[in-house]
Amino acid sequence: MNKILLINRLNPQDYSGDKVKVFFLIGGMNLPSVENRLIDLLNKLGIDTAKNAILKYNGVELDINVQQIPSIVNILSSEKIAIYGIYQPYNPDL
Repeated sequence: MNKILLINRLNPQDYSGDKVKVFFLIGGMNLPSVENRLIDLLNKLGIDTAKNAILKYNGVELDINVQQIPSIVNILSSEKIAIYGIYQPYNPDL
């Protein structure tokens, strides 16, 4: 397991509407029930899981704008989905 994680800083004052990849570290992703509930919630939010979401073993990476993060956290929390971290993975422009 990697012990080093490079991330970009999220700017809460970014109102540009540009989409960035944001990772949500979710507890219980190894349980099919949690994964299925997460997929259902993303679909209800209007996030196309085929285009804008990548499910991973420990969470989900969404292609969203920064201003959507609080509403996604609110909905996930209200549905009792445990969020352990939110960050933008580092991806250097080559």
